[in-house]
Amino acid sequence: MPREYIPDPRCKRHKWHEPESINKALILIQQGNSIRSVAKTTEIPYSVLQRYYKKYKINNNVVVNNIGGQTTLPESMEKTLVTNIIKCADWGYPISELELRMFVKYHLDQIGCNVKRFKNNYPGMDWVKSFLKRHKDRISQRMCQNIKRSRAAVSKNIINEYFDNLSQTLEGVPSSNIINYDETNLSDDPGRKKVICKRGAKYPERVMNQSKSATSVMFAASADGQLLPPYVIYKSAHLYDTWTEGGPPGTRYNRSPSGWIDGQLFLEWYTKIIIPYCRRLNGKKVIIGDNLSSHLSNEVIRLSEKHSIDFIFLPPNSTHLTQPLDVAFFRPLKGAWRNVLENWKICSRNGKMAASINKDCFPSLLKNTLCKLVTKNGENIKAGFEKTGIYPLNRNRVLNMLPPDTENDNSSINDISLVSENLTTFLKESRYGTPDTTKKQRKKRLKVQPGKSIKGNDFNISESEDDPGEENFNEADTPVDNEMIVNEAKEDQQSSSSNSINVGQMSNIIIKNNIKEGTWVVVKYGETKKLYFVKIIQILQKGELYEGSFTRSSNFSSSYNDETKDPIYIFPDIIDFYTFKLDAIVMIVPPPKSLRRGRMQFTVKLSDIINSI
Repeated sequence: MPREYIPDPRCKRHKWHEPESINKALILIQQGNSIRSVAKTTEIPYSVLQRYYKKYKINNNVVVNNIGGQTTLPESMEKTLVTNIIKCADWGYPISELELRMFVKYHLDQIGCNVKRFKNNYPGMDWVKSFLKRHKDRISQRMCQNIKRSRAAVSKNIINEYFDNLSQTLEGVPSSNIINYDETNLSDDPGRKKVICKRGAKYPERVMNQSKSATSVMFAASADGQLLPPYVIYKSAHLYDTWTEGGPPGTRYNRSPSGWIDGQLFLEWYTKIIIPYCRRLNGKKVIIGDNLSSHLSNEVIRLSEKHSIDFIFLPPNSTHLTQPLDVAFFRPLKGAWRNVLENWKICSRNGKMAASINKDCFPSLLKNTLCKLVTKNGENIKAGFEKTGIYPLNRNRVLNMLPPDTENDNSSINDISLVSENLTTFLKESRYGTPDTTKKQRKKRLKVQPGKSIKGNDFNISESEDDPGEENFNEADTPVDNEMIVNEAKEDQQSSSSNSINVGQMSNIIIKNNIKEGTWVVVKYGETKKLYFVKIIQILQKGELYEGSFTRSSNFSSSYNDETKDPIYIFPDIIDFYTFKLDAIVMIVPPPKSLRRGRMQFTVKLSDIINSI
């Protein structure tokens, strides 16, 4: 299907008649006048009236089609598509041309309609171009910018509450006494630019040094369009005199290790820039800015009270809507900065060879940038205060930039019939998010030895939630409890006639009731029933089945009968995890003494346990 129909100039062009004139002519024919006489009086061809009158006698209604080819989809369906597209864009989820084609296919498949012009009900790019052209009065294509979910979560309730407080604070305050401040950075990158090159070149390049460095500048402006002197912050440990020469009049310079403003620099900016300006003003003064913690201190509050200055903090994550400098000043400022920086890198001898902006040249570049905006500075600043609804005070300027609230807006009743409630609910959840009812668990710091592998039990949370200070407390890891268990077995042993520790004295009931994850036990394992020191890793089935990490002797010869030397044990390089039953556990032992390089030494010898069995 062609995007635009071009008629053949040799063919006869038929005149298109308005639907109102045809309906009036059909009414005259219905009243008893002949078709030929009506055709003469209305100047509508006889054949046209005759054709429409046949349809009129059948349906008592006439639909006059547009001249030329007709649209593939009905007009009502296209209007519904336009409404859906606008709704998605208002909620921050605009669709692209591809998504529009996919949505049309999905809709046609759902209603069971098969369009012959579309292959498998999938419209082509020509249809999309024609669709956008037909509805260019309502929709158009634009480049979009991404915003964070935290910024998208700013609702009308937050904005209304902000303006309720703002209206009380700004009552009777002139425009010259309303000041907005914000910090931005000027980078060492002139950006991309269209150039003339060989036809077909995909990746044209331009030789020009650039870097990712940037210099922070604090700007402040009043609602009457006056720009206060800037405050430059270099990223450096020291400040040199050549870095402060040739800048805009009244500019202050400072430095910080991070290159951004902190509490001390903000205090100096406040005392050197804001206070001198406010001293010349009469009456109440208002300072508006974002709610960074570094922007407020006891000294700033004291100075504000002394000079009758009120601080107003903007709602969190709303500076793209409520910050005048962000809305209307910083974009033309950075555009002018890129032009000045590009000219400096091309024309200046120092700029051609410099790897990045020399701090000696930054003041003069900043001065040239502000000179380019000197004729528009006042207009841009005033437009920013007006766009954000601060001066003149108008909250609707900000509310109109938020998605419409279909629940409280009576003017959107007709749109509800076109846009389904499911779509609106989905867009609300996507923009504002759903409340998380699940209880969030605090992260635990793992006490894992360097080089030791981590298993799932290292992330277990203590069952006790009453005392947060004992969340990482594990009774099985304390030697006191295990020694108590061994002592209980020894007391049972002393009550009998035997002096050795055997399996009979430490019964399965004692082991089952006192064994926990992290407990050290002696296990007889394998066909030879060899004894091992094992650390319980996981209780698979309480009282029946356990999983443990087995140790081995650090010296490869058997040390069971060596009574002169205490054997040393370690975990093997490839950790041995095995499962065993309760009957395989001989006894519970105290945790070993930790030695260097992951070695361990137990107070109980396996040779003593073997002799007692």
